[in-house]
This record gives sequence, structure tokens and C-alpha cells, in this order.
Amino acid sequence: MRTTRLALATGVVPLAALAGAWTLHAAWSARLPDVVAVHWDPDGPDRSATLTALTGTTLGIGATLTVAALVAVLVATRRGSAVPRSGVGFAAWLAALPAGVLAGSMSAALDTASWRDAGPAWAAIAWALGLSLAAGAVATLVAPPAEPADVPAERHDLPSAGLRTGERAVWIGGGTNYPMAFGGLVVVLGYAILQVSLPDLGAMPLVLAALVVVLAMAATCRVRVRVDATGVALSLGLFRFPHRTLTFDEITSANTERMDMSSAGGYGLRRGPGYTAFKVRAGETLSITLTSGQVVKATVDDAEHAAGLVNDLLAARERA
Repeated sequence: MRTTRLALATGVVPLAALAGAWTLHAAWSARLPDVVAVHWDPDGPDRSATLTALTGTTLGIGATLTVAALVAVLVATRRGSAVPRSGVGFAAWLAALPAGVLAGSMSAALDTASWRDAGPAWAAIAWALGLSLAAGAVATLVAPPAEPADVPAERHDLPSAGLRTGERAVWIGGGTNYPMAFGGLVVVLGYAILQVSLPDLGAMPLVLAALVVVLAMAATCRVRVRVDATGVALSLGLFRFPHRTLTFDEITSANTERMDMSSAGGYGLRRGPGYTAFKVRAGETLSITLTSGQVVKATVDDAEHAAGLVNDLLAARERA
């Protein structure tokens, strides 16, 4: 039953999105030109492709991504690895995104004589994101929850903060990447210098590029963690988003490890087989094992103290 639900979520749901895009293609074919817009700049459509080529490419890519995701999930399940519902939802969203792109381009081209007359980009983007996000949400609901992991009977080898019976404590800490924190200011300054020195330079592309870089740096410059009797709260970036709260009902133990620069594939919120990492730097890392078998990591200073308090609070709950 569990494998069947994973197959439905990872395979059938995105294939249904691809089939939906094909159905729209058949229903709208009489109202579409032979060539449709596939890219927009601030002034309107600037790139095109034949409808036949776009349909074959997007549906082919979507089908390939679906098969790859399905194989990866089934292999991971067979090997005993935990497959989180969020991971299944992400895979379905990614596989359905090409179908959304096709639907968006077709909707923008409805009842037009030329691809240059296509509708606004925001409408095409809304189609692309709407269809793919719907597929991801459905897949997340269809996918089964991860199987609980074995709770360790002993914690003698795990860190401890020395919390005594009846005592209460709170740990608040984090990790900061100062180059990331100030890198966004450098980007903004560089953009301002370019605009002053090259007044004829187009503003929109640089504004968008600067905005993307600044937001990326703001999201990867700091991680904050709070451990108290209610659980563990983790947040990333200056805006404390994304944010995640772990209750002690879903935690089995905590420990420490060291992550290097290449661990988890970079900085920011990183996901991989069996783990989610709130990473802003290399070095000591708080590692929390969940009942689902997943591990949540955060690159914080004094990680051993944080892990020790988590273990002590877990032990206190078991004694209560």
C-alpha cells in the first residue's frame, strides 16, 4: 500500500498534469497560431517556437522527469531510506512544471494571429505555477507519511547539557555568514555605480538581477535556533524565512557533526536524501534525528550545548 501511494504521487499525479496540458492543446488547437511566444521581456514577447516543437519538448521533458523521480523514490524506498512527503511533492511539482509552461504559452496565444500579439507574461506564469503547484500539493497529500524510526533506548553516548530533574532551560543561538550578510550591499552599490557611469544602460535587467542576488544573500547569511520545553524552532535568513518548528513528539535524539563547504550542495535551505539542512557556513552543526528517519541540520555555534539540551528535555519527557 505504501509503495502504491508513492507511485501514485510521484508518477500518476505529474502524468495527469501532462495529460491535462495535452487535453488543453487538443481543445484549443483551432484557436492557436502555428507559432507561439515562449519568452517575454519588459516590452512584450521576444522569443517564439512552433506549437508542435513546444508541445513535444515540454511533454517530453515532463515525462522524463516523472520517470526519473519515480525510479529514484522507489529505489530509495527499497533501500529503506525515508522518503518525506515534501520531497515527493517537490518532485511532482518539478515534473509538472513543463506542462504548466505549455499551458501558459498556449493561453497567452489564444485567438491571436501572431506570437507577437501574445498576452501578458504574468498570465502565462500564473498558468505555469498554478498547474505545477496544484500537482505538487496533490502529490504531497497522496504520498504516505514517512515510517517512524526506532527511538534510541539509551542516550549515554549523546551530548547532554546537564539539565537536572525539575529544571527548565532555554537555548537560543545561531550561526552567521558575514560575507553573505554584507554581500548584498556590495551588489546594490555596484548597481548604483553602473547606473551613474552608464546612464543609457537598461535598468530593468540589472534591477531584477540585483534583487535576486540581494534576496539570496539575505536568505543565506544567518540561521537562528531556539530550544525550549516546547521543541526546537529553526529559521533562516534576515527575514527568518523559511521557518520550521519541531516538537518533541517528532524528535528521537540530537547530536553534532561538522559540515564542510560542499556538504549538502551549498548554502541556504538544502534538501537531500534523508536530511534537511539550514546551512549558512561550514563547521559545527546541530543534527536532530526525527521519528520519520529524517535528519534536520543547522550550522550553529555551540551546537553541542544545543544538542545536549534537546536530549535532556527528551529524557525529562520520558521520565514524566
